[in-house]
Amino acid sequence: MDWTTALGTVLTGLVVVFIALILLILILVLFRNIFGGLSHKEEAAKPAPKPVHRPAPPAPAKPAAAPVVTSDIDGEVAAAITAALAVILSEEGAGKTYAVRSIKRVRTGRSAWGAAGLSENVRPF
Repeated sequence: MDWTTALGTVLTGLVVVFIALILLILILVLFRNIFGGLSHKEEAAKPAPKPVHRPAPPAPAKPAAAPVVTSDIDGEVAAAITAALAVILSEEGAGKTYAVRSIKRVRTGRSAWGAAGLSENVRPF
């Protein structure tokens, strides 16, 4: 094989690849102009939405009943959980009221030793 054949093959390959890329770019620009232009025209035709006046939030309701505490959770722990939820939800709720009806301990499938072994074995090097 001589150098002129190799150089001709390489140049032909590069030219074909760049022409294909330019054609793909042109097709994508054409699609954007066709389909993107439709959505822009629809958005421009729609009138601006009027601001909605929301009524003042209702007065807070009476306090909820005490949460049901299971035998494995202390009343102090239940009170702390309820207080933490009340603080978080009052910031997010904007006038909504929430009630904690029960508190249950979440059981996981693995013990603490099993979880530690798993995390030790799958930790990246």
